Amino acid sequence: MIKLNRRIAAIKHSATLAADARASEMRAAGINVMPLAAGEPDFDTPERIKEAARRALAEGRTHYTPVAGIPELKAAIRFKLKRDNGLDYQLNEILVSAGGKQAEANVINALFDEGDEVIIPTPAWVSFFAMVSLSGASPIPVRCPEEQGFLLDPDQLQRAITPRTRGIILVSPANPTGAVYSAAHLSELAKVLVENDLWVMSDDVYEHIVYDGAVPHLFKIEPRLKQRGVVFNSLSKAYAMTGWRLGFAAGPSEVIAAAARLQSQNSGNPNSITQFAAVEALTGPQDELARMVDEFRARRELVVDRVRRVPGFHLPHKPSGAFYVFPSIRALLGTRFADKRINDGDTFADILLNEAHVALVGGNDFGAPEHVRISYATSRENLNEAFDRLERFVARLVR
Repeated sequence: MIKLNRRIAAIKHSATLAADARASEMRAAGINVMPLAAGEPDFDTPERIKEAARRALAEGRTHYTPVAGIPELKAAIRFKLKRDNGLDYQLNEILVSAGGKQAEANVINALFDEGDEVIIPTPAWVSFFAMVSLSGASPIPVRCPEEQGFLLDPDQLQRAITPRTRGIILVSPANPTGAVYSAAHLSELAKVLVENDLWVMSDDVYEHIVYDGAVPHLFKIEPRLKQRGVVFNSLSKAYAMTGWRLGFAAGPSEVIAAAARLQSQNSGNPNSITQFAAVEALTGPQDELARMVDEFRARRELVVDRVRRVPGFHLPHKPSGAFYVFPSIRALLGTRFADKRINDGDTFADILLNEAHVALVGGNDFGAPEHVRISYATSRENLNEAFDRLERFVARLVR
């Protein structure tokens, strides 16, 4: 048996990507699978952005760029952070990477080390746990129950902090729950964070996909946190550019420089054509965002209604952002489909895919095994068909 690096050997495949890959394999085999697993908009990249990419190709912008990103894109990111978040960064405080995931992994590896603890409010995006573990630090999940809207309580945060705690990852709107922190809530969390001098990783990837007004930013509410904080974002969700692979981090120059050194060794610069297209995405007209959010809002209403009609599903809170719902299936645990027993969200998702050809993601790797994540980044026609199948499947479960 081949001996692998112990940290790499311990890593699991991303649960969300694995679920989507399995559904794609089944579709390739001719099976009509309803796609409720994907974490990407089903809209096309806006034409103005594709045209910027074509211009870059025609101009021969196909060579290496600075590792941390071209100056034009750093300036566009600086402009975006000021326009959308009220935050001011210098160009040397910005890192451009091949996706938000790479930016986060590089910064986390640059900041944390053996013996450190990083708090992760759960349910949380599956990759955070692996990123922190790969740095040598310990991810510390803090369960934020459904009853409190999946939001971290300041008293919970204070209790979770130990002498080894060096950081926290906060996400708003959140994947997988769609929960959004209010300004008042962030203000209370900020008091604890400032008092304990923690590094704050603010993942803003879903900031524009919200349904009840703009999302307040923690570093704007409490400017002192900006000195020990890093903003992460991506063009994947807001501009339907998942395959283009472009994300960024903004934070103190010393941290950004360290992450850039790591990036120089593990990948080099992000795609040159994508960078020039990203300048247009961030600085051009933003009209597409509103149209996309309007459609997601309509889908959210449809999905919340359909989820609440499924026997055994529980969804007390309507998500305020992102394009997911995260219902509890606690009432269905212990039931069977033929000879297969549903023990948790993962087994429910696996059996549902095999028997009803509906793809969603179990909640286990999000830190909530009694839940499932349902994406509504697909057409309303697909959503209705998927829920028709889901209801028929649940009706056949027995104790």
